[in-house]
Amino acid sequence: MDKLRKKFIDALKERNTSEIIMDMDKRKELEKIFPHIIEMKKIGKCKFHTVDSFTHSINALKELECELNTDGFFPSHLEKLIKEDMDTEIEPGINKRALLRLSAFLHDIGKPRAMTVDENGEAHFKGHEYIGAEMLDDVLKDFNLSMEAMKIVYTYVRYHMTLLEFYISNDLNIDLLYNTFRNLKKEIIGTMMIGYADVVSTRRLIFENEDYGVLEIYMDYVLTSYYYRFKEK
Repeated sequence: MDKLRKKFIDALKERNTSEIIMDMDKRKELEKIFPHIIEMKKIGKCKFHTVDSFTHSINALKELECELNTDGFFPSHLEKLIKEDMDTEIEPGINKRALLRLSAFLHDIGKPRAMTVDENGEAHFKGHEYIGAEMLDDVLKDFNLSMEAMKIVYTYVRYHMTLLEFYISNDLNIDLLYNTFRNLKKEIIGTMMIGYADVVSTRRLIFENEDYGVLEIYMDYVLTSYYYRFKEK
């Protein structure tokens, strides 16, 4: 089992993490170290999602890889700063980029426990981000990650809905942004990135030719405000 955990951690350091994880799943290796995915494969479809929660998590990870691997994805005034943050080593051999990939894979682990079904038979997953974050200590207990690494993954999973909440409310007032920055601190960067990957990977399956430029502008505005306006970093 330790060999499988090491194989998974090593996969997080690669540019094609999603491909390696999918191969581990085909070999029935993944559920040995993450038994929660068995339930994730059974649920998740609803009016917002056309695939199960496990498939969506893989799709979100693929979308995140595009953000991480594509030169020029972020505007020039953000690209170097984001790369520096992602390159930050949190513990020997593991940087924020690896932890963000891990978080994308785990971001919806709370959905099986959060699921309710209304009178019309429609599934809902309200509060799954809270539940999933609280599950992490148990899910990752045998991976021996440092306390700092666990805190970062917790933050990414717990707050992965933040960008969508900004977008839906159409409210990016200074008080709201600065309170969010004070709460998340530098993890606002990864939180926005995982939020973007989550939304886009969902909508690609529903609206094939949708332009995601507006969502990118929201993300870029938040990160620009954090780096260039917020003075309490």
